[in-house]
Amino acid sequence: MAVSGSHGTGKSTLIAAFLDRRPEYAHEPEAFEVLADEIALTASEGPTVDGLEALLRYTLLLVEGHAPGSRVVFERSPADYLAYAAAGRRGWSARSRAGFIERHAAGVRAAMRRLDLVVLLPVCRGGPARAGEGGRFRRRVDEELRRALIDDEHGLFDAGGPRVVEMPPLPERWLGELLRLTAGAAP
Repeated sequence: MAVSGSHGTGKSTLIAAFLDRRPEYAHEPEAFEVLADEIALTASEGPTVDGLEALLRYTLLLVEGHAPGSRVVFERSPADYLAYAAAGRRGWSARSRAGFIERHAAGVRAAMRRLDLVVLLPVCRGGPARAGEGGRFRRRVDEELRRALIDDEHGLFDAGGPRVVEMPPLPERWLGELLRLTAGAAP
């Protein structure tokens, strides 16, 4: 399964609490946590095109490296990187954004089929925000994640894919809901 959401929505916190209750799951941290020193950033809106491609490639390899049915929680789904590309404005031209999505949609589609569940955490009012991260950009990423995961704007689920569940804007309910969603997962 993957926990998806804009930056600062509580993915790491939710995953840590989940793993405390479900230690049989392995955890694959967000690609940026592993590759941060190698990723070039724009002035205000996350990775450059090359940086985002490196993060996506890393994530695709992680998803493909686990056997179907493995109990793994990924911090971000492959679709997250398409949403970040779509949300970028500064440092990315519209042509660059569209090209990124077009180049990577097939690989993301194949990787998404390997997941059983994607949980989308919304940006919540009064939720966590980190210094230097624009609220507008976070909200654009949130909107683009909905377009990618809920509306299937990029055709990621044409041939099937994971169950996608958008969590309510009540973070205190997320752990219970995630435990409920995974209660029947096969060993």
